[in-house]
Amino acid sequence: MDAQGLLAALTPAVTDATARERFLADPKAVLAVAGLDLPEWFTVSAREGDAAELIITVPALRDPDADLTEEQLAAVGGGGADYCWCGGADVVWCLCSGTDF
Repeated sequence: MDAQGLLAALTPAVTDATARERFLADPKAVLAVAGLDLPEWFTVSAREGDAAELIITVPALRDPDADLTEEQLAAVGGGGADYCWCGGADVVWCLCSGTDF
């Protein structure tokens, strides 16, 4: 989904009361219907306010010079561990690389 698709998915929530209620109740489902299929672990929330804003919460900053754990080393070395720098352990899709595990 590109920016135009996102705007098209959001427009009804701004112009139609029923669409607004649906979007506020389950924004992830509304976005999925519009073509933005997010991983199950990805949380989407919506709230009413005076301005439109998109807030993306990123994980804590990682020290690039820190020693890697055994799990991280296995993932980097192709050991098949389900690890991602952006999501931590037990991920099925990596937000930072777009990789499926």
